[in-house]
Amino acid sequence: MELVHYIWKQLAKIKNPSCTIRTARLGKNVKLGKQVTLEYGSSILAHQIGDYTYINKFCLVDKNVSSIGKFCSIAYNVRIGLGGHPTDWLSTHPFAYNKSYGFTNEDKPWTTDSEETIIGNDVWIGANSTVLAGVKIGDGAIIGAHSLVNKDVEPYSIVVGMPAKHLRYRHTDEVIKKLLKTEWWNLSKEELSKRMEHLHDAEAFLNSL
Repeated sequence: MELVHYIWKQLAKIKNPSCTIRTARLGKNVKLGKQVTLEYGSSILAHQIGDYTYINKFCLVDKNVSSIGKFCSIAYNVRIGLGGHPTDWLSTHPFAYNKSYGFTNEDKPWTTDSEETIIGNDVWIGANSTVLAGVKIGDGAIIGAHSLVNKDVEPYSIVVGMPAKHLRYRHTDEVIKKLLKTEWWNLSKEELSKRMEHLHDAEAFLNSL
């Protein structure tokens, strides 16, 4: 199995020459954007990762993560998309719904809730944080280090704690609405490069568009 993962990783490097792929494990069908960085020791099974996003060392991104947006900063030892176990069944163990244990002939869903996990664009997730399965994190949000995120996070919200709670927003309501409308992360590299002098001030950047 290790050989298979190695081959998939080497193929990914060939298909994505602009990316830095050092991860321990990379899913076969992961779609990478431009200049994505995947660091040592991480296991990456997300379906899609956007341009310029970096994932630091020893992270776990589970297969229920449908997408991670562009320009995301994911710090050391972050876990995204971790699922739960049934609490009202006979046992919490997956032998009851996972066919690999030989007790059932097919994998069975044990919950009717959506387990799809989505990370927006320009999201910063601090070191040692956990994002549970089914959570959606909005564009521009910040997750403080050592946080446990068990519910959706609004765009440009800063959340911290175990469980994570809203602390404040990064910008005013008016600026947030304008930033979301521009979807600046979809601008070309050339367009962003023209506005480097405005990146320290969100309002100045908006006025430059």
